[in-house]
Amino acid sequence: MEENLDLITSLPNEILKHIISMISFKEAVQTSTLSTSWRSLFSVLSVNIEQDLGQANTTQAKNKLEEIIKAFLQSGESLKLYLSLCNQPFAIATKGAHGELHLDFSVQKQLEKVPSNLSMILEQSSFSCPAFAYVKILQLKSVPNLVGNLVNDLFSSCQNLESLKLEKCFGLENLEIKTNGFLKSFEIADCRNIVRVEISAENLNFFSYEGAYAIIQLIEVPNLVDFALNLRDGSGNNAFDCEDALALLCSVKDVEILTMSSWLLEALCSSGVIFNQLDFQFNNLKELWCVCPKISSKIRDSLACFLNVTPSLEQLFVKIDETSTSPLEFPLSNQYWHEPHLWKDYATVKSSAYQLKDLKTIKIIGFKDEKDELLLMDLLLHYAINLKDMTVDSWRVSRIPYSQLIYVKVKYMLISCPNTSYYFVLTKAKNYNLN
Repeated sequence: MEENLDLITSLPNEILKHIISMISFKEAVQTSTLSTSWRSLFSVLSVNIEQDLGQANTTQAKNKLEEIIKAFLQSGESLKLYLSLCNQPFAIATKGAHGELHLDFSVQKQLEKVPSNLSMILEQSSFSCPAFAYVKILQLKSVPNLVGNLVNDLFSSCQNLESLKLEKCFGLENLEIKTNGFLKSFEIADCRNIVRVEISAENLNFFSYEGAYAIIQLIEVPNLVDFALNLRDGSGNNAFDCEDALALLCSVKDVEILTMSSWLLEALCSSGVIFNQLDFQFNNLKELWCVCPKISSKIRDSLACFLNVTPSLEQLFVKIDETSTSPLEFPLSNQYWHEPHLWKDYATVKSSAYQLKDLKTIKIIGFKDEKDELLLMDLLLHYAINLKDMTVDSWRVSRIPYSQLIYVKVKYMLISCPNTSYYFVLTKAKNYNLN
């Protein structure tokens, strides 16, 4: 029997390097795990800086770091750079195709936790460097205090930057982004001490924030289409401010895709917010994601209240994520300002539901078959008068009265809906896709 030959791996290294140079950074890293021969294609460059960046003259330190990164970006061979500071691991820089650059400072033994008040200002400058013009996709991980301002200065001349991601920058407290350039995508993930974010980017199309509550101000983002605010860590170390949260929602009222945590909806409702009495609605919203640790009656009611200001909604996704923050009890303020059905019995909540004529698809991910989940399903079926498809995980949902159950001919899972006179019938969905 003939052995299966790996014709790709048997190609000359020059051709394999050319292949890797044509694919994205993520794909290149995945490919490098296939075999040692592929892994060896990642040419590695190691540089030691015999200088304490924290004590050196700012200009001198910036120039040194800038010189090293410039050389790395202009290198046609090296795809990975190991940076040491006084012979101690300091950072790893990885270069990918399509202008990707990843800077990872998490290799340091002791990351600084001192707040850095980092202010990144990304805008065209009078200085233009061909090496930095290469960078279109930039990811920064665990940026420490001592290089915060250096990173800011280094990349202020990235005039062609289209995508920026900040991850696990624990010392970061304040962030400011200003650009009239090409920036279209901006993500912040797990920067646990962040307090304030201010963004002015006229071409920004996608913004995602994941972590604890922070004050986020979107000054000028006229082209924003997709906005994600996953407050999976709750309030963190910050005090919740209802007015700031409402100002943020107002600034994104024209988006078409919105991701929100149930924590924020419940916090707003507990603060006395009446969504259908606000002076704005989400008239352009087509797709809504709600992320929650579990479905409780208050989360269910809060989501129901928010749906009252989404008249054009077409797709609704409810994701139950047990890794997000645990449900909190929010003290009620201005209790008598609430919509009459808030925190009341289910029949009152259901009778107050608005009809969403455009809502065609509902998906619930992480279904646990609990009472409040079933009542949410019932409530959403009441909202969506023209619904085409409801699925929970890989099951398609239909609602059948007790008296008609004998007419069901397909293989199914049967769940009794609390406080009603019918069952939910779950059948396996075809071509099911969470996305």
